[in-house]
Amino acid sequence: MTDNFLKSFSSLRSNNSRNITFQSNTLPSNECSNGVPKDKYAYYSGKGVNPWEVLYSIWNSYQNTIGAQFTLNQATNKAPNTNRNTNTIGPSNIFIIRHGEKNPTLPNYSINNNGIYRACQLMNFINNLAQEGTPISYIVTCNPCPYNTLDPSIRPIQTISMVSFMLNIPVFIFGGSQEFTEIVSQLFSNDPTNPFNGLNILICWEHSSIQALCLNILNEAGKLGRLSINPTNGNPKLYGDAFFKSQNECPDGNYECLVKKSVYYYDPLTSPDYIGPNSKYYPYWNNYNFNSVYHFKSELYTNIFNSFKIYKQPILTCDSNCDLHIGLYQPLNSDTCGSSYLYSTENYCGIPTQSSYPII
Repeated sequence: MTDNFLKSFSSLRSNNSRNITFQSNTLPSNECSNGVPKDKYAYYSGKGVNPWEVLYSIWNSYQNTIGAQFTLNQATNKAPNTNRNTNTIGPSNIFIIRHGEKNPTLPNYSINNNGIYRACQLMNFINNLAQEGTPISYIVTCNPCPYNTLDPSIRPIQTISMVSFMLNIPVFIFGGSQEFTEIVSQLFSNDPTNPFNGLNILICWEHSSIQALCLNILNEAGKLGRLSINPTNGNPKLYGDAFFKSQNECPDGNYECLVKKSVYYYDPLTSPDYIGPNSKYYPYWNNYNFNSVYHFKSELYTNIFNSFKIYKQPILTCDSNCDLHIGLYQPLNSDTCGSSYLYSTENYCGIPTQSSYPII
């Protein structure tokens, strides 16, 4: 099997840069009711239309879209392990999103009406990616946490289930949201049967672990020679540290934080081994940001990750978003089903500072 597999999509645009902006990241008020999108099905349900008939009709309407057709093409031709005329270990392009909007109070294990509204629009987002030359082959997400844990979340699975169903894209569920090391090692496994080799994937994750997930992705890619940058201090684990310093994709500025009293923002003795001295450049994911996309873009024909893009999903809900992308170390609890240490201003869309960091 050769790269002829993708020739049907050779005419698609390969320039994936975006400048998507909105005057507002919320729906107009006349489209909302009690803070959530209006239910427009009631009109049809009164005319004898069953919900399952509507669901079937929606699925059927998506089968001729470019995303669903790409999935069918892959299944028919047995998707190859190579892409763009080169052998590649690991995915070519990686898109990372967070789960949809959630309930602010318990029980918050699921996404709310606005999150469901977002999830139902993701098919168009995936089709746009295919149209721009980066069709999604696989979706990767994390296991739900049990009800008896601090955060029994099924939010990532809920968010991408509709995309998987409507566009027939397989979903890989590996482990808990903080088991990113094991998951990334699977994505970049040096195994000829690695299903992700040379293909584009969408990752849907918990916000608190996305920073660490990104750093681990870069560290694994760096070990495989897929980064055009060397790690700082000669430490091979810190490819991500050097990459984000060179990219500096944080439009809200770069901030330093304390790890503990009397220690400045970076302490090699207490920080995780994937955190380096340039942590103020790392992308940060705010607690009330459901709207962003992080894109590790692979350079055409060489599959070198040469850029990192942050942009908004072309999706509006009745909730507002913080949309903060600040270079700042985002510490985690050790529990695989725990939550991050939140900055005190995070729930108010304020810019975190050193003084707002909860000392651990």
